[in-house]
Amino acid sequence: MRRVTIRDIARMAHVSPGAVSLALNNKPGVSEQTRQRIVQVADSIGWTPSAAAKALSSSRASSVGLVLARPRASIDEEHFYFSFICGVEQVLNEHKQAFLLQMVDDVNEEAAVYRDWWAERRVDAVILVDPRLEDPRPDVLTALGMPFVSVGRHFSSGSAVVVEDSTMSMALDHLAAEGYTSVAYVCGLPSLQHTTDRVAAFREHALRIGMDARISNYTNYSEDAGAHETGALLQSQARPDAIIFDNEILTIGGVSALTRHGLFWPDDVAVLSLEDSPLCRVSSPSITALQRDPASLGAAAARLLLEGGDREVVHLPPPELKIRASTKRAH
Repeated sequence: MRRVTIRDIARMAHVSPGAVSLALNNKPGVSEQTRQRIVQVADSIGWTPSAAAKALSSSRASSVGLVLARPRASIDEEHFYFSFICGVEQVLNEHKQAFLLQMVDDVNEEAAVYRDWWAERRVDAVILVDPRLEDPRPDVLTALGMPFVSVGRHFSSGSAVVVEDSTMSMALDHLAAEGYTSVAYVCGLPSLQHTTDRVAAFREHALRIGMDARISNYTNYSEDAGAHETGALLQSQARPDAIIFDNEILTIGGVSALTRHGLFWPDDVAVLSLEDSPLCRVSSPSITALQRDPASLGAAAARLLLEGGDREVVHLPPPELKIRASTKRAH
């Protein structure tokens, strides 16, 4: 059925649309008798104000936005963002705020979404994720005057929720303790700040503890990319005896490559994921992984955005290393 509009009410009450707007928004300009007649007509035909109209009248959308600018293959099956979004929505629901999610291909499209949302008053603020090395988004949001909280990096113009990232040292120390000496890292997108940080931490800590370290080509976090880069490592002259994968989807691609090459984990190559998920737990053998709580991260970001406060940076507990069969050597 067609949505009832202010013009419909005006026609039935024999007044102008302007008079209907004044009456329904409880503003001066119409008599009390006319106001009551307009309200009665509106009630009788089931009129409700649209979300856009309410936002325009109050200058608030009661909505928070999140834009994911990644190749779709990198988030279709990834556990992290599903859990992160659940954490965001839980807090927003408690505060009676709506949640607006959009996926785009790159940060230029993301910036365009912010401009559209702000011009249309569709959101009051946004959560900024996946910090880039040279990130244009904070300047775009600051120029718009759109409030935001960034996750993973503190920008001078916005607040940040930061996970304490001791992940790489935890992973390498465990592998070294199990007797592995040559480790490769299958990493993610080169434009992401956390990829650069993890690559640097991998090299530095491997050097510190005397492990031979190699970096794969950058990937788009897809299963196919994990399989391709693992295959290349396995065919190299000096095959690593352990591989660290940036997330669970790359890990699944990696173990499929091991299977195709007739290799077993951990007998031939140890496997460790920097993100845990049911895929790691049900794999056979099960896969050692760093277990973090993306839902708590999302909730902390939403809470900081809505409640504010004196703290600009919230540090969450470091992840827990879940040691499973894929890295356990028979001693």
